[in-house]
Amino acid sequence: MDFSLSDEQRAMAELAGQILKDRTTSEHLRAIEASAERIDHETWSELARAGLLGAALPESAGGSGGGFVEICLLLEQQGKRPALVPLLATIVAGGMPIARFGSKALQERYLPGVVRGETILTAALEEPGADPRSPVTTAAPDDGGGYRLSGVKTSVPFAHLAAAVLVPARTPEGKVVVCIVDPRASGVSLSRQETMSWEVHQRVELAGVKVGADAVLGAAEKGREILDWIVDRTTAGLCAISSGACQEAVRITAEYASNRKQFDKPIAMFQAVGQRLADSYIDNEAINLTMWQAATRLADEMPSAKEVATAKYWAAEGGSRIGHAALHVHGGISIDVDYPIHRYFLWLKQIEFALGGATPQLVRLGGLIAADQG
Repeated sequence: MDFSLSDEQRAMAELAGQILKDRTTSEHLRAIEASAERIDHETWSELARAGLLGAALPESAGGSGGGFVEICLLLEQQGKRPALVPLLATIVAGGMPIARFGSKALQERYLPGVVRGETILTAALEEPGADPRSPVTTAAPDDGGGYRLSGVKTSVPFAHLAAAVLVPARTPEGKVVVCIVDPRASGVSLSRQETMSWEVHQRVELAGVKVGADAVLGAAEKGREILDWIVDRTTAGLCAISSGACQEAVRITAEYASNRKQFDKPIAMFQAVGQRLADSYIDNEAINLTMWQAATRLADEMPSAKEVATAKYWAAEGGSRIGHAALHVHGGISIDVDYPIHRYFLWLKQIEFALGGATPQLVRLGGLIAADQG
């Protein structure tokens, strides 16, 4: 496949990278991490003013009409500069599904605010002990064609600030619906969850939350396909963040190993260190290539289940190896929170298990291959 970028795409990625580089100094990141909300509102607004939040959203909502490749370029830049902004949650897990499956009224209600940086969206995809593609949260039919939702969702990013949460649920007939829920609605309760990446997530409890028919994406007959669409793209988005984080972690570690001397020699010249960095480079290439393979196929609406599982396996397994190698090569300085390398390790560990770690991806990939074999 051709992974080459257009001039416009390269310019967009460079602009995003420059904004994030200028604004995510160590001092600024520490201040955001020490705040209660753990979100960089100023950087989020700067990305909006640059027109980047609408890169993958339709022109009718004020966006530039791009696609999934464009948002992955932004997420890759975020991975290089671990800014606490809700790009993945708002654009990929929330905005793009509304643009693709939502009614005109839903699009007009939420998407222009996203493009302007005024609206945050998110999706509640994970449940305790459940497959994200097979929710156990229930959707009981209600008068007027809507539903009453009951269940527990975990690790919902930025739910405390979101205007709406996309909630997948299962009907009594076993069908799947994806509903748009106001996190401040009656019957919704939020409990703060701390994460390794410093993002604030929420445990969302739903107790008979009423959702109107106008707040359901698509139809129940298509609900499972819609959920797969969302999970695939959110998973690939995690891989894009991981790709950027791994690139920067390898770069910082290689630079440190070239400058740090023992016995009057850079430690990069020691065989064990060189081999560790070589392995990290190979892992980084695998993460990057499999991510772009999945992202490109998703952008073209091609069957991508195997590619997404493969990319997430490498982001989980290879990302973990790179994170640990970066810490080990840095030695004692790696535990100094004034030095940036620890943030990449924490982000990579968070991504490793989000929406399924390496083993679940291999199980899914094996099932897909077995199904093809007949």
